[in-house]
Formats: sequence, structure tokens, C-alpha cells
Amino acid sequence: MRKNLEKNQTKKGTHPHLAEFSLENRTCVALAGRSVIHQLKVTIPANSTGSTIRCYQNSQKVWEQLIHRSSTPKTIPLTANITMHNSSSSGEYYFQYMDKKLYWVVLVREEGYLPDMETSVIPLLVVLIVLLLFSVAGSVCIFKLYKNHSQSEGEGDKGKTKKRKRNTVATEGATSDSVYMDLEHKTVSVYDVLNVEDKRREIIESQTSVKKAKPSPVEEGIFESVYENL
Repeated sequence: MRKNLEKNQTKKGTHPHLAEFSLENRTCVALAGRSVIHQLKVTIPANSTGSTIRCYQNSQKVWEQLIHRSSTPKTIPLTANITMHNSSSSGEYYFQYMDKKLYWVVLVREEGYLPDMETSVIPLLVVLIVLLLFSVAGSVCIFKLYKNHSQSEGEGDKGKTKKRKRNTVATEGATSDSVYMDLEHKTVSVYDVLNVEDKRREIIESQTSVKKAKPSPVEEGIFESVYENL
């Protein structure tokens, strides 16, 4: 009994602190040919001899890292870089350091995420059809606007032409009326001139007839003497 107690005390004095380590992520997904990276924190016991931390899959070693001895307990970070060769690398793994074990699981895929072509093509076709419809509708609207604008310009030109024709006809009518009025005025003035000439001629003729009808003084004396004799 005494010997056993001494052995236990010797062991406790040699390893007053037990080995410990932790793993941040215990589940992960990886592609074939890529590596899985784990971040570990390992606590080294005081006065411990050099040791090794290892990773196993189905009792087969896939990774290991040497940890040097330390006279005082301390915690060190470690990075485990484990390559996943193919989909058969999927499964359960565990890290072992001294008498401690930590289990973790990985799923390995041969290919990355491939979207379903049918579900991705249908929305694309819908978008293309909608864009095509908008394009056709826009082209039709632009054509109609251009056609209406051309028709309105043509009607405006026709209206201007008709207005010009009306103005020309009205101007010609006014000109012809003024010409007729001038002719009428000129005709009246000619008649007036003729009437004046006729009146002047009548006046001259009346004066001539008066002169002819009026007897001379000699004739008046003869008539008076004849009258006296009678």
C-alpha cells in the first residue's frame, strides 16, 4: 500500500496538470482535392515530455504534429491542414493528444454546387420574352407616333396650302372687283365728258340761234318806219 501511494504521488508530482485541447468547428464540408483547415488550442502540462498530436480516420493516421516539452503549463494554437482526396474521405475523424480525443465530421463533394439547369433556364426565358415584348411594343408606339406626327404635318401643310389658295382667290377677286370698279368709274367719266360736250354744244347752238333771231338795228329801223307808215 505504501509503495502504491508513493507511485501515485510521484505521478501527480510529474503531471500536476492534465493535457487539454479544443476544436473550434466539428462539422464541415469540403471539395475533393481540397484541404480542411482546423484551428486547435492545446494546453501543454508542466514538466511534460515531448509529445505528438495526431488525427485519425478509421484508425488510420491522416495528420500529426510534434509538441515540444514545457517546464510550465501553457496553451498554444495549432493549425491542422488535412487534405480530402475524394468523396471516400467523408466520415468521422478524431484528434488525439495524450489520453484526450476530439471527434469531428466532414462531408466531401466531388463537385461544387451546380444549379438546376431547368429551374435556371425557365426564369431566363421568361425575362427574355418580357424584354422582347417590351421592345416590340416600344417599336410599335414609336412608329405610331411618327406616323401621326407625319400626318399632322401633312394636314398642316394642306391647310396652309388651302389658306394660301383662299387668300390668292380673295386677292384676285378683290383685284378684279377693283378693276371693274375702275372701269365703271372710267366709263362714267367718259359719259360725263360726253354730256359736258353735249351741253356745251347745246349752249353754243342756243346762243347762235338767239343771235340769228335777234334783228339788227337797221332792220329794226326799217320795221319801225314801215310800221309808222302803216
